[in-house]
Amino acid sequence: MTFENLFISDQDFEASVQEVIRPFLRERANDGYFVNTDGLSLHYKYLINPDERASIVISHGFCEYIPKYEETVYYFYKMGYSVFVMEHRGHGFSEREVDNLSKVYVKHFEDYVNDFNQFVEKIVTPKSKSGHLYLFAHSMGGGIGAMYLEKYPNVFEKAVLTSPMIEIATPTTNAFVIKLVCLLSHLRIFAKSFLPKHHEYDHTYKYPQCSAMSKARYNSQYNQREEEPHYRTNGATFAWTREAVNVSKKILKNAHLIEIPVILMQASKDTLVMPQAQVKFSQLAKNCTLRIFEGSKHEIFNATDDIIREYYKEVFSFFENRSCEE
Repeated sequence: MTFENLFISDQDFEASVQEVIRPFLRERANDGYFVNTDGLSLHYKYLINPDERASIVISHGFCEYIPKYEETVYYFYKMGYSVFVMEHRGHGFSEREVDNLSKVYVKHFEDYVNDFNQFVEKIVTPKSKSGHLYLFAHSMGGGIGAMYLEKYPNVFEKAVLTSPMIEIATPTTNAFVIKLVCLLSHLRIFAKSFLPKHHEYDHTYKYPQCSAMSKARYNSQYNQREEEPHYRTNGATFAWTREAVNVSKKILKNAHLIEIPVILMQASKDTLVMPQAQVKFSQLAKNCTLRIFEGSKHEIFNATDDIIREYYKEVFSFFENRSCEE
């Protein structure tokens, strides 16, 4: 099987999702929950490939959820990999620490990392057939993934970080305003409140102003959110913003601790995360390759056909080169 034979174009995407991908995944996916050390119930899915080359663990981004990755999971499985993905606390069907489904809140960014480690220890490692674990992380999930690789350098053998949130792009560069937001976030009245200009999910159709360039892929995900309230996370709280701002220094400070090969996929038209921090991270990590996708917005795997095709070719070329593991 080659990826070229698998690739689904924008034109064929909706029919392929309905007629091929979703039936295929429904037949093979296993669904479950585990309780983390904070007592939160976290949702996950996994697919075990009987001819597993390795197990790929997905760490999703801000306001994302498992079905957003159905195309990615399908490609990974068909290319010979088992796939594991959990919904981070406060996302999808994982338990929240706020009552509002639209809000994204976390007390400490490290909580995401601890949850992810529990997922790997409790679910992934016992079920992986090969024992080879690869990380695939996007955006906020890339920030989580980077911190994970620094804290647990010997769990994964390889990692793909796509548009990782090494440093978030804030609406303002005014240091005073950013510091004020961080200070206010410690007050109970603000901690779980929406950041200014963040709000409830309001059903707005955002294409083409969104992070995806593929209209068919955006439409599919928009419909998922319209149909399922648990997929409607929509805005940052003060506390989440504080943690997202502060995590950058922590990630860059410890980037040298990462031992494994990493490929960092950067989108040239990204407006959500800072490219300079990604470059610095790639220089500080011991074995990190920076790959820039010209013309792509934040979601490289939801860009134009030519970019998506090249992106996945890079991913599979990286995963299939096993020389560094032997």
